[in-house]
Amino acid sequence: MPVRAFAADQDASATAQQQAPSNLITEVVIEGNQIISTNTILSKMKLQKGAALAQETVNDDLKRLYATGFFQDIRINVDEMPDGYKLIVVVDEKPVVREIVIGGFSRFKEDKLRKSFGVLEGQILDERLIKQGVEAIRKMYADKGYRFVDVDSKIDINAQAKEARVTVRIIEGEKYKVKQINFEGNEAFSDKQLNKLMKTKKDKWFNSGIFKEEYFQKDMERILLNYQKEGYLDARVSHDFEYDKDAQAIVITIAIEEGQHYVTGEIKFEGNRLFPEAEIWQKLDMLPGLTYSQYYLFQDIENIRDYYYERGYMEARVVPDIKLNKDTGKVDVLYQISEGDISFVEKVIIRGNTKTRDIVIRRELRIRPGERFDGAKIQKSKQRLENLGFFEEVTFDTEPGSEPNRRNVVFRVKEKRTGELSFGGGVSSIDRFVGFAEISQKNFDLMNWPRFTGGGQSLSVSARVGSITQDYTISFVEPYLFNKPISLGVDLFNTFRDNRNVDFDERRTGGSVTVSKALNDSWRIGTGYTLERVELDSISDDAPSTVKNFAGTNWLSRIKLFGVYDTRDSVFNPTKGMVVRLSLDFVGSFLGGDQDFYTTDVSLTKYWTIFEKHLLEYKARLGTSDSFGSSSEVPIFDRFYAGGLGTVRGYNYRRVGPIESGDAVGGESIALTSLEYTFPVPRLEGFRGVAFIDAGHVNRDSYKIDIGEFAVSVGPGVKIKTPLGPVAFYYGLPIFNKDTKDENGRFEFSLSRGF
Repeated sequence: MPVRAFAADQDASATAQQQAPSNLITEVVIEGNQIISTNTILSKMKLQKGAALAQETVNDDLKRLYATGFFQDIRINVDEMPDGYKLIVVVDEKPVVREIVIGGFSRFKEDKLRKSFGVLEGQILDERLIKQGVEAIRKMYADKGYRFVDVDSKIDINAQAKEARVTVRIIEGEKYKVKQINFEGNEAFSDKQLNKLMKTKKDKWFNSGIFKEEYFQKDMERILLNYQKEGYLDARVSHDFEYDKDAQAIVITIAIEEGQHYVTGEIKFEGNRLFPEAEIWQKLDMLPGLTYSQYYLFQDIENIRDYYYERGYMEARVVPDIKLNKDTGKVDVLYQISEGDISFVEKVIIRGNTKTRDIVIRRELRIRPGERFDGAKIQKSKQRLENLGFFEEVTFDTEPGSEPNRRNVVFRVKEKRTGELSFGGGVSSIDRFVGFAEISQKNFDLMNWPRFTGGGQSLSVSARVGSITQDYTISFVEPYLFNKPISLGVDLFNTFRDNRNVDFDERRTGGSVTVSKALNDSWRIGTGYTLERVELDSISDDAPSTVKNFAGTNWLSRIKLFGVYDTRDSVFNPTKGMVVRLSLDFVGSFLGGDQDFYTTDVSLTKYWTIFEKHLLEYKARLGTSDSFGSSSEVPIFDRFYAGGLGTVRGYNYRRVGPIESGDAVGGESIALTSLEYTFPVPRLEGFRGVAFIDAGHVNRDSYKIDIGEFAVSVGPGVKIKTPLGPVAFYYGLPIFNKDTKDENGRFEFSLSRGF
């Protein structure tokens, strides 16, 4: 029988069909394979026994077999048989890598080089992968400052055995560091400003100065983009290197051609009919006479789109028409606005929740079906879902509805584990050693047996044992009682506090019930009742009478009224907004207790974000208490105390305020204020620097604050996220009304589960 070889560019299908009674394949034979099994080759082919022979299928099979990377050459021969065709696939396999030899290295361990190289002994030889491996080794050296490393490879093939030996040769050269970075031609920006844009730094005590090509190229891009962003549209950036081989150092010179500075000329709007032009002007940051750049242009386009988007015009489009005048350096901008039609919400769809009930999510949403599309309400809904703490990620999108002006809003949530069993230990400058254990479920459901998840309730059982305080607590919260915005909380507690800087040990045991109602997204008011037993013992013999008057057991029956105003963008990591808390407590014998007094307290915390990731946090607190009825003074255990972390850093625990016989006796009025500036630490992920000023005063009498008696401290700090938990370090230096103890300040620190 005649034999024909099929090539990818031959058209033999029609001829074969004319000469044979059938175009079916009767047999497929694989020849020449020593390494790759016959079954593996056949699994990559569509040409199988019983299939119809066609040139198109032959071409596809050749492509598939070559794509495996196993073969150097492939031929498909056809034998014409009486009842069809016999296919003979002849393959010439690539060799197997039997040995990899790496030589010439001393700076890295061989196993690290092999891992970077990526090619393994025993795999099919692929020259493309070998080239990639050589480049990976070269980059590894370059990242460590070996700019002149030379890496090449050699392949020796035993054609008969189908084996290959790969040799990688490394000439490491010397490690070079950046000695100096010079700038030329820069007038608009100082050397210091340009240096801040760069990750490449010269060799200093806090910088390694190692030159990395990848970093440097991105530095050049950042410098150019900065010029273009600030209106220098024609700017050019180039660089030159000088090498000091004796010192293994590089001097980098960056030459800048700034070109002309462009400013915004005339701004006009076209196509806007629905809203006053004055309101659109308020959304622009790039105004006439200010710097012009594409960055600010697109930012303003987004601002205009958001303006329409938030008002329900989801199809609004903004197209800029730019006219640049190189002679005057001005750029005129015409914003062509296509407003489109107003859109309404047809459905609100929730996706991704497998544990959390729909009602738990929907009650947080501020956008409803049938309403005009409102971007602000959607953003608010997203924020409220994030504040639940049930989800790793919350996103939203829209999809077409049943009519052109109807759209569905889709919220997608990615749930996270809300149940937690945690235990461990830590240290703090106040409590010294702290051990804790807690079992909690933030997304608890009392009625969902046996999983008890998905209802949005909160349940926790915790124990915190320190060298000064010991707390045992059981807490349950139902945030939506009867599916209304009414929260119910129940707590049982047992707390012990030893005699650190006071003349007594204190133990509290009791329970409380709290009910509150959300008036809107910012305001919440509530009331609560607490019954607790307070025991004072281990009282010092020389303790003042104000301490001895309350020795033994006291029952406190307390009613609380409170209000909270909260506009923070996040309850976990706030960057803006404020929270104000007001409370009034009545403790009275008319409620069944042993003491008669009241306490009022108001606190404010305000957040500002400046310079993107820099945060200012201001805190203030003002409180007072007084006795009434049968009581002549507020109990020693319910007075105000200050000093140490959480109040006035740098002062000893409880040492801000009245002191008798060397120990604190607390006061009936308190004033605290604090300003803290937090900023990211460059090139140290998870580190944030802190600078703070604290001030506080505790007065013995009710409704009395003496400005001249304020204790004031300042100092630096650092916050670090670690695998063990967040750590905070501060050094507080008293500057006014220093304590007799620690006059030179105190080092304060804590390791806990949250800042």
